Amino acid sequence: MVVLGSLHGIPSPPLVQGTTSSSSSNSQDSTNRSLILARRRAVVFGSTSLGIASLVNLHNFNSKPPLFHSAAAEEDEIEKEEDRIVHVFQITSPSVVFIQDLELAKIPKSSSNDATLIEDENAKVEGTGSGFIWDKFGHIVTNYHVVDKLATDRSGLQRCKVDVEGHELKPAVLGTSRDLRVGQNCFAIGNPYGYENTLTTGVVSGLGREIPSPNGRAIRGAIQTDAAINAGNSGGPLINSYGHVIGVNTATFTRKGTGVSSGVNFAIPIDTVVRTVPHLIVYGTAYSDRF
Repeated sequence: MVVLGSLHGIPSPPLVQGTTSSSSSNSQDSTNRSLILARRRAVVFGSTSLGIASLVNLHNFNSKPPLFHSAAAEEDEIEKEEDRIVHVFQITSPSVVFIQDLELAKIPKSSSNDATLIEDENAKVEGTGSGFIWDKFGHIVTNYHVVDKLATDRSGLQRCKVDVEGHELKPAVLGTSRDLRVGQNCFAIGNPYGYENTLTTGVVSGLGREIPSPNGRAIRGAIQTDAAINAGNSGGPLINSYGHVIGVNTATFTRKGTGVSSGVNFAIPIDTVVRTVPHLIVYGTAYSDRF
């Protein structure tokens, strides 16, 4: 475009007027043609040089436009954020367990673990849930409704099967829920619908919520989150960006008739759990509180 634009401004060569001799006319015509050709060559060459110079200036490979730097910085930031989430999951997931409620086909003839495992092959899975390792002694924290059938069993057929990742117990790292803020990132790890080690992400949507419990008592101070919590997630940990447990996933509101989470989910604050678990380890749950 630069070259064509330059050619539009070339003035026409002056016409030779008057009459001269044949030889003089021929000499003059030859001179004019040479002059025109010379001008054309000079203009084309000069314009081409201008076009090349302009293109080189536009495509200066030694400098990068600001947009390139902005895009590269954004990509680096996204990659760092992804790596951080992956790391949080990797250090936390070994502490999360998969819990199955089983009903045996018949009462085991032996109380040994080997006999129970053999009987499990014909057992009926009545429900699934999640939990996390509390300490090196193997205590596992979960919601009561995940194992309520075992707690109230009088037939001797109910069993609770727990799958633990790896060969060593890795207790979860506990955080605190007293300084949580609405808007901060949080993550739920569990086994929704039996899909083990599932991670969902979200934020703390609200604090100090009150939700009903299966026995009719109110659970106060619950954490509200939009991190997906579905059937099988219950009892699993809600963690912060450092991988510290800040709550126990416990309930979700579902769209009527669909069973699909509405995005309004709740977790029991870890500070409440810390106050309760030591008493349960020592004394267990009073039978009158079982439902």
